[in-house]
Amino acid sequence: MKAGLLVFLMSAGFVLPVCGQLNTLHNHFRPGDVLIKQQVEYVDPGNSGVNKIWSFSRLKTINEEYTLRYDSPPLEGDSIYILGDNRYKKKDTKDNELIVGTEHNTMYSYHLTHDSLLQMGHENPSVKLAYTSPIVLMHFPLNYGQTTTSDYKSEGLYSGTVHIRTQGTMTTTADAYGKMILPSGDTLSPVLRVKTIQTIFDIPDKDSYTTDETNNAGKQLETCRWYSKGYRYPVFETICNINLADSTEIFKTAFFFPPQDHLYLDTDPDNQALLDELWKGTESDMVSKEGKTVTLEDIMVCKLYPNPVESMLNIEYELEEDAKVSFELYSIEGMPVKRIQAKLQKAGIYCETLDCSSLYPKNYVLRITANGMFVNEVVIKK
Repeated sequence: MKAGLLVFLMSAGFVLPVCGQLNTLHNHFRPGDVLIKQQVEYVDPGNSGVNKIWSFSRLKTINEEYTLRYDSPPLEGDSIYILGDNRYKKKDTKDNELIVGTEHNTMYSYHLTHDSLLQMGHENPSVKLAYTSPIVLMHFPLNYGQTTTSDYKSEGLYSGTVHIRTQGTMTTTADAYGKMILPSGDTLSPVLRVKTIQTIFDIPDKDSYTTDETNNAGKQLETCRWYSKGYRYPVFETICNINLADSTEIFKTAFFFPPQDHLYLDTDPDNQALLDELWKGTESDMVSKEGKTVTLEDIMVCKLYPNPVESMLNIEYELEEDAKVSFELYSIEGMPVKRIQAKLQKAGIYCETLDCSSLYPKNYVLRITANGMFVNEVVIKK
């Protein structure tokens, strides 16, 4: 990579675990993965920072289904990959190093090299564009507070005859961290937000690589993507295109990637393992105590009502002995939704309530835990 192409800035002190980090193992594109996106109403992505709460629960759906697919590039013969105008020997290419993403009749070309994800160009029936100096989308691993900045240049054709030449800067920042409420009503936490800001200026003529900002104010494309532990791809995305001459919006939109439609997880053991951690507690609903096998039912009897529930779920339980008790509500996909923090209770009868009024109508799982043992009960939200 040429000197000056990539500036990698690390903020002091913020290096979070995998839930606050994007890395090649868990987040790089894979050939064969297909994602379903729903176009929803645009929402302001909000400010950067930590402990943020994003609520996208009341957004109206505009288009039920878009498809985004990732594939390996086509082969010339059986030994050369074709990626835009570039050729790569298959024997010298690593797995998943070259990727083509197809969305909205547009193909985007990507190259992972030296832990940097480069965008090499894109093409559709109207435009074919190659980045003569590639866009650096991000550098792996990407932790909260880190920024990648690169300059780029591109050349191409519009309608096969009109020459296009642009230049600009791409800045990618993992700028926010917190939890989000999805359009489905589910809650995801922790969530890492990654913001990209791309400036786009036309190059007036072939001999000039300078930008006259008076005559060529250009455009700015701001994209925010929210990533959650256990999901290779974003779960939400906002896009806003701005005319830099007068700061007017050219267009803006948003997309929701329903977690239940992330079918690639069936063949993604690395991310499935992260999701499975959400369900980790004890390995069994029984323990050995003074040479006897003790189950949760031996020390606790629990009753849930009403179920199906419309607003408030009542949890009545009786303890036969002192116990540390907690309740956690999960979506069927394994995402935590609500929680009653663990309490050390004396033997006796107790009642707790969970407010389910804001939940999306569907089935959930309530995990009831006492002294390290647990059982799961289905809760139906109507």
